[in-house]
Amino acid sequence: DSQPCIGTAGALQWHIKAEGKLFHSGLPHRGINSIEFLMESLNIIQKRFYEDYPEHPKEAAYNFSTPSTMKPTQISCAKGGLNQLPPHCTASGDVRLTPFYDCGEVKNRIQSYVDEINAGLDGVPTRGPVSKYTLPDGTAGKLTLS
Repeated sequence: DSQPCIGTAGALQWHIKAEGKLFHSGLPHRGINSIEFLMESLNIIQKRFYEDYPEHPKEAAYNFSTPSTMKPTQISCAKGGLNQLPPHCTASGDVRLTPFYDCGEVKNRIQSYVDEINAGLDGVPTRGPVSKYTLPDGTAGKLTLS
């Protein structure tokens, strides 16, 4: 097909780093699992993104094959033993935004999702009876968007 076409929109790259607390996995109640924190946070962030940036009515008129999307494409983690809760990990990915939404607004909105998670760690789902993102000594998980 050599006809002009519209692609899948421009790309905004992002990196979200989750900080936890390194500890032995046999005593998980004394650490913060950055992988669990990152996974649960990404679930919240992506859900909010798709609520705030649904399919736009003009996408069909211009034959866009997909709506705006936000997805992780890579994950990296602090090196350590299999018996350790990692102190930090990072997910990276992209936002593919159709031209019917403002890039600056989307960046600010994603930052607001991160800020809300950091301010309300008790609202982030946990995994299992000892999983948590704040510890009695005040140590808390933290997300950073770049």
